[in-house]
Amino acid sequence: MGKQLTLNLGRRFTLTREEYYVSKANSIAIRALDDWTLCLQPGLIIVGPKSSGKTHLASVWMNETGADSFQVSELASLDVQFISKEKFIVIENLDSISELSIKERNMAEEKILHMYNFFAASGGKILMTAVTFPIMWNLGLKDLLSRLMSLQIAELSLPDDKLLAAIMAKQFVDRQIVVPSKVIEYAMARMERSFSFAKKLVDELDIEALSLKKPINKKLVNDVISRLGSRSGN
Repeated sequence: MGKQLTLNLGRRFTLTREEYYVSKANSIAIRALDDWTLCLQPGLIIVGPKSSGKTHLASVWMNETGADSFQVSELASLDVQFISKEKFIVIENLDSISELSIKERNMAEEKILHMYNFFAASGGKILMTAVTFPIMWNLGLKDLLSRLMSLQIAELSLPDDKLLAAIMAKQFVDRQIVVPSKVIEYAMARMERSFSFAKKLVDELDIEALSLKKPINKKLVNDVISRLGSRSGN
């Protein structure tokens, strides 16, 4: 059988519940999301490192509820009348609100507070994702901070081996690249144990394999990890 080569066929991102790997690192967040429909609170905040699966979880919930999703940067211009017609909303990367201009941040905070109060009265739900906890978002509206701090926060923990391997395998599948499990295990034993490094490694391996027109093997993994390590040391 011939070697599997990397083909430039584009990425096919799939974010279904069936493809979300559950481990000890994320089981609490999964349980909170599953039980949330029974919760009287109007919101849930999912907190976790970059590339830890927050967007995947949010997408699963969107598919199951029909929720609309917004980035923080879109909130300032969001029509209040639109909010009144919604029952479920997702706000992603909410901690990046601190990166907005003062005017945009103030408007965004007002919209979030309005959403909270509206959904608390109507029975709707807001799902929010962030890297850090609300107390670290430098919110100007104290009423908003107190409301967000009262919500349930589901934290995605640092990855265990099974979760990290599953995430890498999925990222390769999204790129339509076949990588043997032994090669992923080889990478796991030599790489930095973080979601961000795993994503960076997959990105670099994708680019390198395509450039060299070679399959992703242990030698290529070793070369790329060494290169990434030397970059971080500069």
